[in-house]
Amino acid sequence: MNRQLITFTGILFLLTGCLVGPKYSRPQMDVPTSYAQQSDSLRRDSIANIKWFELYQDSTLQHLIRIALEQNKDLKTAVARVEESKAVLGFNKANLYPFLNYNVQAGYNKLNENAQFGGVGFDGESYNLLGTVNWEIDLWGKLRHANRSAFAQLLADEENRKAITVSVIAQVAELYFQLRGLDERLTISRNTVKTRTESYDLIKARFDKGYVAEIDKFQAEQQVAFAMANIPQIEREIVQTENALRVLLGQIPGSVPRGLLNTNQGISLEIPAGLPSDLIERRPDVKAAENSLIAQNEQIGVAQAMRFPSLALTGFGGVASNDLGNLLQNGSLAVGVAGQLFGPIFNFGQNKRRVEIERKRTEQLLYQYEKTVLIAFSDVENSLKAVKTFQDEYAARNKEVIANRNIVSLSRARYDGGFTTFLEVLESERQLYESELNTSITKQNQLAATVQLYKSLGGGW
Repeated sequence: MNRQLITFTGILFLLTGCLVGPKYSRPQMDVPTSYAQQSDSLRRDSIANIKWFELYQDSTLQHLIRIALEQNKDLKTAVARVEESKAVLGFNKANLYPFLNYNVQAGYNKLNENAQFGGVGFDGESYNLLGTVNWEIDLWGKLRHANRSAFAQLLADEENRKAITVSVIAQVAELYFQLRGLDERLTISRNTVKTRTESYDLIKARFDKGYVAEIDKFQAEQQVAFAMANIPQIEREIVQTENALRVLLGQIPGSVPRGLLNTNQGISLEIPAGLPSDLIERRPDVKAAENSLIAQNEQIGVAQAMRFPSLALTGFGGVASNDLGNLLQNGSLAVGVAGQLFGPIFNFGQNKRRVEIERKRTEQLLYQYEKTVLIAFSDVENSLKAVKTFQDEYAARNKEVIANRNIVSLSRARYDGGFTTFLEVLESERQLYESELNTSITKQNQLAATVQLYKSLGGGW
């Protein structure tokens, strides 16, 4: 008996060792050895290794990001999806083991004698209390493939959660810098209105005394109105930005606290990107795409295993009797075991087509993975270029503002001395106003570029 049991166990072990289906190997991608836009391409360190609260030094921004990480609805959804995948994995793991159930049954049977073969009837009661064991032997790896697929999908969902975390941090930072930029431009516009109103009052007084032409008064009034018209637009954009930010925070519309000005933000502009080969291992959306590919690749094995026979074992043990009073007596013991081998013979190619379906689905995810990798490298290159060019642009914008302030000062002196028309003063003031607004926008874009580079490198989580 022991020899038979050992033999049977050995056969089961050999059978369950069979595993049909393709093995996964990472697709070969043409990964560059360095970033084209990285000035020091040999640096192995990367800003992605810095935590978000180390990158963003503004305590108010840090507070807003922490709220978003706790209350953002997309992030909560991603966390719930990860928990769902854990449950699915546990569900699939359970299929690898025997199922133990119970069966309690009581009945009364009465058969007509005339209906019985040999003229024998039956009239009586029956009772049983049984425990049953059902176990599908994983001969070809169908259950193991399904379990591996569920595990890979869990990893994919976890990486998607990280990707959403990075995205939420980046969105909060970008909107915050946009909000502070709008605040700055609102201040610039209000100061411009104040300065132009003072200039208008002066020109009007001169006109009233007959020193200047009426057109000078109208031109000065026009410039005041132009600057004033920008204020409602900026105020409208501020409210829209605040509400967009509060959606990320999981809050109803309202105001948002402010911290440092954009010009005082302590974010380093010399940002190392690390090596391109590290990007595939670091960026969450790339890792999520690969794990989704792995999960789907395992489904090919599931489909192929379904083309072969399946073996199921069923056993039961308990007590059975025609008399409830004798149910627990020694003579009422009932045991049994059975095996079932079942499989497809001819189904018009359905199982073959099922394998083809899973192969084509895997092919689709392969292309999506390759596209995700290409987008990742493109994002990094674009962000590196943006950081560098916005830094240069911001320096040029500052010089432009200084030059325009000098021009305004000289133009007013020339006008007061009667050496030029008021039109020259208006043009110089217009250029100064536009240059101040453009400088504010460039600084905002510069900060946003650092955020995008941080995000594209997969940092923050």
